[in-house]
Amino acid sequence: MTLMKRVSGVLLTASAAAAVIGMSAAPAMASTTLTVKVTNGGSITATASKTVLSDNGVSVTCSTVGSTPASKSTGSIPTGSHTATSPVKVGTAKTLAFNNCAGPLGTVTTTVMALPYSIKVDSKTTSTGKTDGIISGVKVAVSMTGCSFTVTGSTPGFYANGTHTLTVTTPSKLPTKPLNSAKLTVSGVVGCASLVNNGDHPTFVSTYKVSRAVVIKST
Repeated sequence: MTLMKRVSGVLLTASAAAAVIGMSAAPAMASTTLTVKVTNGGSITATASKTVLSDNGVSVTCSTVGSTPASKSTGSIPTGSHTATSPVKVGTAKTLAFNNCAGPLGTVTTTVMALPYSIKVDSKTTSTGKTDGIISGVKVAVSMTGCSFTVTGSTPGFYANGTHTLTVTTPSKLPTKPLNSAKLTVSGVVGCASLVNNGDHPTFVSTYKVSRAVVIKST
């Protein structure tokens, strides 16, 4: 393996654990009030068959093996109405796990902290029933041989009423322009031979299937 591949590999592996977990919304670009109505809400389980963390053209992938999903979260999105400045909190993720993750340098150990995480709405709902969202409030410790660091921040995504899925993606792939920015950030690097750096911002992509037919309408 070349030095460049090792550098990208460690950075990506680190980001993977982080991306999956680190989340905390940045200040609003504009003060916008939203009214969000949730119907058929309640306790939820969300599972993803695959997650991909990318940085500088290198990827770390978590995959489903047997009955163990690539990622699983449990929490709640209660029925109700909320009026507040965006992003508007509508639920919580009480647990979160990532499984069977592989990268250029092998296995990464992650410790999820500061649960629960917040599920927030960050746009008006489109005519096709899609609403931008942000997962925020996360803190995750990541470690591997000779390297450890903490990842915090936020990740953008959108919920689709028609398929009951939460798609975590890059801002450019959101169904409408977000009202707030969201990004993942690496900090507190110890060791790592300068391969993982404070301030790195990886991207994370995955689609989570929600266990109940929650409907979210934001105006």
